[in-house]
Amino acid sequence: MQRCLSLGVGGIGELAFYQQEISHRDIRRLSAILQPLSKPGLPLLLHANEPVGHDYPGKSLKDLRPIYQLLLALPEINIILAHWGGGFFLYELMPEVARAAQRVYYDTAASPFLYRPLIYKIALNIVGPRRILFGSDYPLLSPSRYFDELKGVRLSERNQALIKGRNAQRLLLEKTKPIMGQGDHV
Repeated sequence: MQRCLSLGVGGIGELAFYQQEISHRDIRRLSAILQPLSKPGLPLLLHANEPVGHDYPGKSLKDLRPIYQLLLALPEINIILAHWGGGFFLYELMPEVARAAQRVYYDTAASPFLYRPLIYKIALNIVGPRRILFGSDYPLLSPSRYFDELKGVRLSERNQALIKGRNAQRLLLEKTKPIMGQGDHV
């Protein structure tokens, strides 16, 4: 990882725990290994999925508590939770979770397979427009399918632009500081 960081890597990921849940031991190990990411502000992309609903290949987490524990262990690291964090953003309605998730971003990968398009407005109301990143899981789905959903839920052009790329650009190029609160709403 140090070699990759010295060569200008943009982040680490996608880390996934497909064979087992994230354990306390995994969290301790990741905390030690990933500390170098905190200094340059580089993101860590973690696979996450919703613990309920239909089963599918790649669905592994049965509980989101280990994600919360990992956030507490890595407070200085920008973390991207794939697939809307499996709905983790809903728990940001709890003040202590919102504090722990100040550096968390949520990507939209596989969203049309998992959620109704309304998820964009709900997530915007909870975490604001600056912490949602476009993710497609291409070639599983084409970007146009997501862009059609964004138009269909009538998000502002500004919020669409943030989600479609400006947020990722800021995160990957400007090494952002934590973004707390809702900021701008739908």
